[in-house]
Amino acid sequence: MNNQEHFIDAKRGFSKFMANVYAWMAIGVLLSASVVYLLLYTYTPIANAFWNLIISTDGMAIYGFIILELVLVFSFRFNPEKMKSPVNYALKFITYSIVNGITISVVLLAYTTASIFNAFISAFALFAVMSLIGFVTKKDLSSLGGILLSMLLGLIIASLVNVFFLQSGTADFVLSIITVIIFVGLTAYDTQKCKTIYQQFGGTAAISSIAIGCALELYLDFINLFLSLLRIFGKRR
Repeated sequence: MNNQEHFIDAKRGFSKFMANVYAWMAIGVLLSASVVYLLLYTYTPIANAFWNLIISTDGMAIYGFIILELVLVFSFRFNPEKMKSPVNYALKFITYSIVNGITISVVLLAYTTASIFNAFISAFALFAVMSLIGFVTKKDLSSLGGILLSMLLGLIIASLVNVFFLQSGTADFVLSIITVIIFVGLTAYDTQKCKTIYQQFGGTAAISSIAIGCALELYLDFINLFLSLLRIFGKRR
């Protein structure tokens, strides 16, 4: 095989990899959206049982779902030796998307349908632009990623302080703006990171699972953009 043929095969392999990444991300968003629709806009026994659980526990039940989310996210730790079977990662990703749809439903209950739709479209547009930038740029974004991840850690701490101590609407508004800025940058960074990971592990047995792991990161970028834009511009019921 000459160099040109090798380059073409590598390009095709990468294109297939990124198609899998975006396909899995789309599946995750669709699953979460379906759960939101089921719980917020239908009167099925499942929806009624869920809201009865939330009401009967004074909202405490939702923390169980949040803990489950955290457990699932941390179970995606990058380890190529344990990623040779994509079925396990696919099931975890699907489960996470469903559970995240449950927790998001509680947040979206406070907002109008129009606000939810507008925030979703805005988040999609922002995500698409920044992911495209991360895909085509030749600039190394690894240093930017380190800065953004440090900012994200500080943001989490500040948000917890505000929730449990300050309870300030102004602080929440400012933190939401900062969240948008962080995840706009992380979308580009995570997209480029997918390219870097493929260059290292493309063609290995773990690549299908790695695609799901990359999809999870982009899914989280999109969801955080959506929720932050909703908090900034959304109208409450």
